[in-house]
Amino acid sequence: MSINLGFMCSGRGSNLRAILEAIAEGRLDAHPAIVISNDPMAKALSVAKESGVRAVCIPSTGLSRGDHEQKVLEVLETEALDFLVLAGYMRILSETFLREFKDPRGFYRIVNIHPSLLPAFPGKSAYEEAFNYGVKVSGITIHLVDEKIDHGFILAQEAFPRYDDDTLATFKARGLAVEHKLFPEVLQILAQGQLSFLTRELVQP
Repeated sequence: MSINLGFMCSGRGSNLRAILEAIAEGRLDAHPAIVISNDPMAKALSVAKESGVRAVCIPSTGLSRGDHEQKVLEVLETEALDFLVLAGYMRILSETFLREFKDPRGFYRIVNIHPSLLPAFPGKSAYEEAFNYGVKVSGITIHLVDEKIDHGFILAQEAFPRYDDDTLATFKARGLAVEHKLFPEVLQILAQGQLSFLTRELVQP
């Protein structure tokens, strides 16, 4: 069935664009309801507008996390979202915010993408840390968000190689290609209701 998606982004919106393209091409059975960014300069806002998706900027500068999240929730409550998708959102969400998306089945209906094979290299500099560490294989993780950073239940992972002649730029480009393919695929699985493990209690006390 079609699912109603909201998005939160902080940057250029390349994953958002890949997801919107998958929806337009019929590879993802979803409706993009809204895109919210905390940065007025985020290109993701333009990506949303180009696709006719409601785009809202709620600047986080000068606001406490609680005040900013309250403003975001006031906007999101106007949408009946099945899942909230973090596509390059660079702020940590509080437990108060997460609780607004608590599913009766025991998990939060918030999906995040991370550029490493979690639990390796959590945090905002995963590509750089993996490259500098000298990994021979890295990857992309898509997971449900929980109270810990880059920690929630893993929905999917896909590996990609690091070649001897790679630069950081070529290494990142290979990873981004995986990101743009994997994210819409996982969301489509959610749309089809094929994740039977979602009936389990996923959020640990």
